[in-house]
Amino acid sequence: MASIEEIKDRVDLPDLAASLGMKQGAGQKANWFSPAREEKNPSLSITQKGGRWSWKDWAGDDSAAGSCIDLVIYCGRANDVSEALKFLHEYLGIPTESPLRDEPRRERTLAESIGEDCLRQAEQAKDYLMSRRISVELINEAIARKSIGFNTYTSKKVEAGQAGHGGPAVAFIVRELTTPRIVAVDLRYLDPALNGGVKTQCQGDKQLHGWTLCPRKLAEARTVILTESSINALSVECARLPKTAAYAVLGTKNIKHKDWRWLRGRQVLIAFDHTDAVDEKSGNRPGLSAAWEMHEILTRLDISAMLIDMSGWGEGCDLNDYLKEHGPEKLAGALRRIEPWLFQGMAGFDKKDDRPEGRQRVYLPWHDASVYWRYRVQKDFTTYITELKTDDQGAVSMDSKEVCSFRVAGLSRVTIQGTVATTTGEEDSQPSVAFAAVVQAARHGDKLMRQVVEDEKLFNIDTWKKFGAVWDQSRFMRMLNILERGAGIGERKAANFVGLCFMDGRLTVSEGSDTYFTNPKQQCPYSNLSFPTGRASDARKVIEAYQATFRDNAASILLAWTMGAHMKVLLGFWPHMQLQASKGSGKSVLTGRLEQTTAIKVFSKEAIKTAFRLVITTSATSHPVGWEEISANQQVVIDAAVSLLQEAYNFKSSPRGTDALEYLTCAPVLLIGEDVPVRSLTGKLVRADLTGKKGPMMPMDLPRFPVRQWLEFLASQDRHAVHRKYEELRKHCLAKSRASGTDDGAQRMAANYACILLAWRYLCEFAGIEAYDQGGFPQDVLAEMNRHIGETSADREPWVWIMETLLSEISSHSFEHPYVWDVVKDAAGEEALCLLLRPSHVMDHIKTTTRLRDIWNGLPVKSDRVFKQQLRHSGVIVADDIERMIGPDGNRQRMGHLTAISLERLKAFGLHAVQRGGERGDALLYDGVAPAARGMAAAA
Repeated sequence: MASIEEIKDRVDLPDLAASLGMKQGAGQKANWFSPAREEKNPSLSITQKGGRWSWKDWAGDDSAAGSCIDLVIYCGRANDVSEALKFLHEYLGIPTESPLRDEPRRERTLAESIGEDCLRQAEQAKDYLMSRRISVELINEAIARKSIGFNTYTSKKVEAGQAGHGGPAVAFIVRELTTPRIVAVDLRYLDPALNGGVKTQCQGDKQLHGWTLCPRKLAEARTVILTESSINALSVECARLPKTAAYAVLGTKNIKHKDWRWLRGRQVLIAFDHTDAVDEKSGNRPGLSAAWEMHEILTRLDISAMLIDMSGWGEGCDLNDYLKEHGPEKLAGALRRIEPWLFQGMAGFDKKDDRPEGRQRVYLPWHDASVYWRYRVQKDFTTYITELKTDDQGAVSMDSKEVCSFRVAGLSRVTIQGTVATTTGEEDSQPSVAFAAVVQAARHGDKLMRQVVEDEKLFNIDTWKKFGAVWDQSRFMRMLNILERGAGIGERKAANFVGLCFMDGRLTVSEGSDTYFTNPKQQCPYSNLSFPTGRASDARKVIEAYQATFRDNAASILLAWTMGAHMKVLLGFWPHMQLQASKGSGKSVLTGRLEQTTAIKVFSKEAIKTAFRLVITTSATSHPVGWEEISANQQVVIDAAVSLLQEAYNFKSSPRGTDALEYLTCAPVLLIGEDVPVRSLTGKLVRADLTGKKGPMMPMDLPRFPVRQWLEFLASQDRHAVHRKYEELRKHCLAKSRASGTDDGAQRMAANYACILLAWRYLCEFAGIEAYDQGGFPQDVLAEMNRHIGETSADREPWVWIMETLLSEISSHSFEHPYVWDVVKDAAGEEALCLLLRPSHVMDHIKTTTRLRDIWNGLPVKSDRVFKQQLRHSGVIVADDIERMIGPDGNRQRMGHLTAISLERLKAFGLHAVQRGGERGDALLYDGVAPAARGMAAAA
């Protein structure tokens, strides 16, 4: 736990103010709007003196001022200092708990030590930066934001003039984007010769992070300019472009290691060193080649990326060189010039011998190259040069014509992995190939649209008209023909699955944006899902809140099932969940909070009214879905739902619909309702019972569960180790089960509940929960398992459902086949009142009776042979293959091969027969009262 002084030193007050929801007026140094009142002009100032931030609300009283702690209280996020400190610990990512005795306190990293030393000498960086034409105002702003410092370290072991000696250097402080923690220091040496000719050097982790002047400004920017080095990013900031921020990648070799998803929804301009000298080995310019790679990475993530046009810049000129030579105003103009070519980074040429050296991203034969230069693109528009004109003074002008109202940002070949390889990790033997068209149109701003197109539909103009207007179809088709040449740019392999899956035999996390469905809205309910992100400490808060809101861990069992569902790809199966609750038990509130914290979808009964809609909700994902009130639908829909749930317990792939689209049925389903028709699914689900267990409401400011980090944690696990842990827990559940070892259905249920315990074990490890039995979770799971087993002993046997129907038909005099009530001696010689009939007659009656059609369709057993085997296995048959005279007086017939079913033994399964005669005058009746009847039955 950090001290108050440490907190004050580490908090950047402008960033904190933005995090608290405060708004700043126009300008970098403008005042902020007070959170205490609505005002037209901002009155709250934030200043920094002596390296310490402070604030004051000039329209408030004298107490409306102070440090970061006072600001948290002033904004209403805390009532006192202790609550404010807790808030700031969470904001900075510092644990508030005392460290464990056997766990040493985290010490400052080398990068943090170097960075803090450099910040104390930041004023010494001014002279060098001013010599590079960085404005004094910007330098002071960078120093105030603790973004730059100065390093004076020299090594005593390495002599001057050798690499590693060091020397005076401007230090660019690299921080995490979400916290102020220093992760690296990027050094730029004033005298590279003193350091063995090495101009730049980085201490810390630069692979996963980059440098920016102000993380808050970067978060609010609508346009982000990517540069290679920190000095170039600082040069971009000198241009003062509106709603624009610069981000240095700290070396082009690091771009493939970084997570760029935070750039989605922004316009990205790539300003690497495009004018590098041509490399003799590759024949390309290194900076431009890196820009091509950066463009591919971003386009693959559906991020709008274009290259700054540097065609008129001098050889070897970078952004800071351009600033130093031309000044900030001309640099601002240069940054607004974007390359107009179809393939970004590849200039066109209209003469056969004028190929730009080192700038050929894609090889184009001359018949394509001679047309390629005529196509010109803007951010969201495409034109065609129809004619070049030269006036008397030699000035060239161009006549153009509109082609389409959008820009084709990319057309890439995609190999889609087969479902077997995706779900098992086996070698892929059934891949398919499609093409991903990525387009930018004006109506979507800086967000790219993606459409997966099958090969035979690539040149179907109707496919492209979905993006926007196509005015010149012939030239548009010719453009597509050229873009075909670049189908290998950004070529990728994908798995059409959302959640945890296998890619090339390795576990990977796949989000909606990583999939390439031809019809995404139908093929996956999460085709546009981005998993919630956060810290492991957020997971712990969510778990503890769920444990507190319902007694006996009723809600946390549901949470563990939801998060553990992604382990399905490791185990090969995952049970469904039945949420059981009476009216007013808090079921709707809990499912609503589950949607908020875990991003699962709950479908209403209207959304699942047809069998096809049910298929759509369970396709191609391990992220669970919810079904509300499935029992309120028609019986044909209920039967389809039960059948689908049987398939979704494992993985089942099948083509459906007129287009034969592939659907991978696999999503675990949360069944919500007071009467869930899950009788035939008892062995494939677990349940949570909320009745009478309501506790306090969960806090409204509860963070979302960090699902993305949870999936990455699972992806790092060893598959065999997971199976070993599961097998241990399965044996433990079987040992604690109330069922006998011969009850196969109960053993399967115990195996399902072992999945919940497995998920809990990994959740504890992920969230840093030391006590596996926190809140008595394992004990409550086992108790729920045994209640479930005890209450469903009859429901697990299909013969019970058949006998229920039979006894109901007999009671209503609707069973037309021969039967009789009689006393029969069992093998031990004891007498038992029995129902005598043929099992084949029972199955034939249910099959041929129209009003029992729905029951017949829902039966998993449709053979009289299997029905009789289940009767015998359950022990309700007293005797078999016996004969009796059946029928009214004067019309009796001898019936053989009858099976005697004990009425007393049926009672153990909740089956109760109504012993009464029918209009047909059954020959033998027994009501259990008159002894004479027993004798009459024996005489007959």
